[in-house]
Amino acid sequence: MLVYLIPIFAVASIGLLLSTVTRNSAAAVVGTLMVSLLLQLVGILPGLGGVRPYLLSTQFDAWQGFLRTPVDWAPIVRAAWVCSLYAVPSVVAAALVFLRRDVAGG
Repeated sequence: MLVYLIPIFAVASIGLLLSTVTRNSAAAVVGTLMVSLLLQLVGILPGLGGVRPYLLSTQFDAWQGFLRTPVDWAPIVRAAWVCSLYAVPSVVAAALVFLRRDVAGG
């Protein structure tokens, strides 16, 4: 289950970024859904097979490495660093936007 949570945290960080930038929870939910659907659409396009291993939607299959004997750690490690490429910039950008905002109301 923890391996499956890695890409979920990346999707949540994109949602956090959209929520912080738009200041609207509904826009963040719809935007996150649209980003996820766009990544899945890019994954099924026939000419973009080389991009597929680096898409966030592909990383949800990393848990299947535990079903092999011996355990195949390659997809799990790849999922960790690919998801961090999506999550870290999103969280940093959300933090920068949030820090520039007057949240105290004063």
